[in-house]
Amino acid sequence: MAISRRNKTEKLVSEIKREIKEPIKESPVEFLGSGGTHLNLALSGTSGGGWGRGRIHNIVGDGSSGKTALALEEAFWFYKYIKEIRSRIFPRVKSFEICYDNGEGVMDFPVSDMYGTEFYKAINWDRSPHFEAMCRRYYRKTRKLKKGQALLYIIDSWDSFKSAKSMDLFLESVESDTELKGDYDMALQKYASGKFFPNVCNILEDNGADSTLCIISQVRSKINALFGKKQYRAGGKALDFYTHQVAWLREIEKMRKKKFGEMKVYGIRSEVAVDRNKLAKPFRVGRFTILYDYGLDDTSSILDYVYGPKKSKFNFRGVKFKDKLSFVKHIERNKLQPQLIKKAQRKWDKVEDAFTEEINERPKRY
Repeated sequence: MAISRRNKTEKLVSEIKREIKEPIKESPVEFLGSGGTHLNLALSGTSGGGWGRGRIHNIVGDGSSGKTALALEEAFWFYKYIKEIRSRIFPRVKSFEICYDNGEGVMDFPVSDMYGTEFYKAINWDRSPHFEAMCRRYYRKTRKLKKGQALLYIIDSWDSFKSAKSMDLFLESVESDTELKGDYDMALQKYASGKFFPNVCNILEDNGADSTLCIISQVRSKINALFGKKQYRAGGKALDFYTHQVAWLREIEKMRKKKFGEMKVYGIRSEVAVDRNKLAKPFRVGRFTILYDYGLDDTSSILDYVYGPKKSKFNFRGVKFKDKLSFVKHIERNKLQPQLIKKAQRKWDKVEDAFTEEINERPKRY
């Protein structure tokens, strides 16, 4: 049976709302929560951060790493908090739109059970007919935004959209029962780099629109690659140049448990490597747990980061716990997540500050 998140979320909202409302000081960019504390730290350096607001980010991974789960988490926390955020950059949000442009045409996640029926109905579930239509749709929505309006647009996935010309050629070949006369996939890269992204950046420049674009990409492998990265994603130099954050996902392990004598996989642990980041320090890594029919389990993910993923017994304020699940339930039952988040932030800062101190010890160059 799918696990409902509504009750737990409502309890958590009142506890962490203050921290989420507070914008990051002296920063030219603000952030939207990813749903995962360790992921927020890797993306922005702060537990209250995450994906850049009013920016373009790219989630890259294979079919089992959690790309769609992360996109849904981003949409859910945007839905819950965007009207509550006190922004230094954008006007107070009065209305918003979440558009999920699903080129694959299916959504197999039990979204209503995971995040609630109201959230499901609030999403504009869409499917553009081809790549150019998808680009035009996002551009129109962004250009039409007025003061106090916000947009989160999710493309799932960049790889699933083909150019209008290539689709026409395919249909012609089917009708005539002949081979394709040409391949127009390169037209996507030219359209994206020469038309789509430059015009979008003109609107987003200097935080000109409260529009955030999330692009999901599939991992591809280079055959017989001897040097450099053996994996890449489609999109060419356009995605390399115009994105502000690029997070590469990989599955670490499948979570298994035995019930009534049968072993089942009930979730996965994944890792995010932020190898491109214009908004914070790059090359940071975050880990998170995804439970099937639930989503990102942030409490367990924080415990893995703070105490280590292999730790099974815990002693917290004199109370002993025989396993991680009982500790997780204790934290959620007693609303201790904010304290756990602070522990994660302190651990992260300790490591980052150690590198900062090394730099501060060097003589000034001015």
